[in-house]
Amino acid sequence: MSDEAYARYFVDRERAERDLSRAASNPKVAEIHTELADHYEALALVFGAKQAADPPL
Repeated sequence: MSDEAYARYFVDRERAERDLSRAASNPKVAEIHTELADHYEALALVFGAKQAADPPL
């Protein structure tokens, strides 16, 4: 798989995990999905699909 394909995959997985987090009725399950989404987001950053947000001033 190319870096571009990996990047797209990680972005898609991040979105799916965030959706699952919002839909979860159990707070612990929501927290787990959020953690997974954060990991996928970090991988999307590494593969160039996203840019890091500027830190707040």
